[in-house]
This record gives sequence, structure tokens and C-alpha cells, in this order.
Amino acid sequence: MGEYTQLSRYSDGTAVKQVLDAIIFSSVFLAFTGVGMAYISCSFQGFPVIWETLGIMFLVTYSVYNIDRKADEEEDSINHSARYSFTSRHAKFLFISSIFAYLLAFVIAGFHGINAVIVTSIPLVCGLLYSFPWLPKGFKYRRLKEIPSVKNLVISFAWSSILALLPALIYEVSYDITMLVTLIYFFLLVFVNTVVFDMRDIDGDSLSGINTIPVMLGAEKTRFMLLSMSIVLGTGMSLIGIFRLSIPAIVVLVVGFIYTLIYVLFSDRIGGNNAICDVVADGQFIILGCVLFVVSGLIDG
Repeated sequence: MGEYTQLSRYSDGTAVKQVLDAIIFSSVFLAFTGVGMAYISCSFQGFPVIWETLGIMFLVTYSVYNIDRKADEEEDSINHSARYSFTSRHAKFLFISSIFAYLLAFVIAGFHGINAVIVTSIPLVCGLLYSFPWLPKGFKYRRLKEIPSVKNLVISFAWSSILALLPALIYEVSYDITMLVTLIYFFLLVFVNTVVFDMRDIDGDSLSGINTIPVMLGAEKTRFMLLSMSIVLGTGMSLIGIFRLSIPAIVVLVVGFIYTLIYVLFSDRIGGNNAICDVVADGQFIILGCVLFVVSGLIDG
């Protein structure tokens, strides 16, 4: 009955709302966050932005999240019924387009060598290991996402590693301390994002038997943990960034941590609205990319 009501409300919505829902639920919005992340990564490491980096991140993000949502249908039907109604109705198109998107990402990466292809595959491999049951039947858990905290660590590693490693491989240069800063920066912000979404999905995860960090600790202790991590690591990264990053990159680094602190503090308010939670948490990299673009323009001008 709850699902039928949600479907009726979706079909009766305005054309604008349906378009916005399609952009968000199809992972196109998330794909643009991948572009923002790639732009920020290039700035942190001092590389000019070229279309290959942005294109690979757009395609990979679109593909991985659609595949992941296919595996999460049971939880989505409880936690996010509007998204479930959309993805279930367009399941064939989303799946096929996701496969072609990742294949195209591999083709683009292939022009820059086998190492670029391997790095590009990290989110896909981690996503498959994370979402689908492959662990032995005698084991307590069948999927990595069911193991407490492993879910968050796997997702954070997947995105931070491709963002930190891919630009240098495309430009064929050696790594330095800015790569480490980039890795830690994205690892922290993505980790916080995943836990904030777990706080929103706590009811569905509990019913599905998935022991996420919020399920085990409760919302308040989880919020305190995220704030503590953000303050400690954010301060450390900012101090390192002062000596190694450009002024626009330093601004984005600091603004990113402040933004993270704010939405963690108010996560109890935005978590009750799926649309707001999707835009505020996932959209931060689009916002940060715009901040970087404006600050860079002001300095270069």
C-alpha cells in the first residue's frame, strides 16, 4: 500500500518534478558530481583539466551507482520508494546504458596505458564486491556491504583512489604529497557522505539485517564520530595544504570541510527528506567545483 501511494504521487507530479527526479534517480546528477570531483582533484595536484579525466569520472560514476542500485532494490523499496519506483520502471535502460558507459570509460583510459585502465576499474570491482553476495555461505555475511563499517571503507577507497591516481596517469607524471592530500580529502568526504546516508536509511537497513555504523552506534554517537573525524583530519589537511596547494585549492579544501561539518550537524533535519539529502550530500562536489571555478577565475583575472 505504501509503495502504491508513492507511485501515484510520483505519476501525478509536475513535469518539472519528473525531470528532476529522473536526473537524480538515474544517477546523472551523481555523474556530474564525479565531474566536480575530477576537477577538484586536478586542481589539488596542479594539473590542467582535460576532457578525458572529466569524461571517465562522469561515465564511471553513472555506471557504478546504477549497478549498485540494482543490487539494493530490497532496501530501496523501504528507504527510498520514489527512487525504487523510477529505477524499477527503467531497469533495462539503466542497466544497459551503465554497461556501455563503463566500456566507454575503459576505451578512453586505454589510450593512456594499462595502468589507467586498472585504476579506472577500481570503482567497478569494489562496487561488485560490495553489492553482490560472493562470500562463502558458511560465513556470517554474504556481501561486503553487510559487514559493519566495511561498506563505508570500500566506497571511500574506491572513489578516493581513482580520483587521486587517475590524473597523474593521464598526464604521465610521478606522484607527490599532493596526491596523498587528494586521497585523504576525498576519502574523508566520501566516508562522511556514506555514513550520513546510512543515518537516513537506518530503518530499512535494520529490517534488512545490515549492521551499518548508525544501526550499531545510534544517530547521535555516529554524528559525534563524523564531526570529530572531520575536525581532526580537516585541520591536518588544511595545514599541509597551506604549503603545497594553490590558493584556489586551499579555499576549496577548507570550504569542503566546513560544508561537511554543517550538513553533519543538520543531518537529522535533512535526513527525513530524501531529495534534500541527495542534493545536499551528493551535490557538495558540484558546489565545490563551482567555488573552485570562481576563485580560480578571480585569481587568474
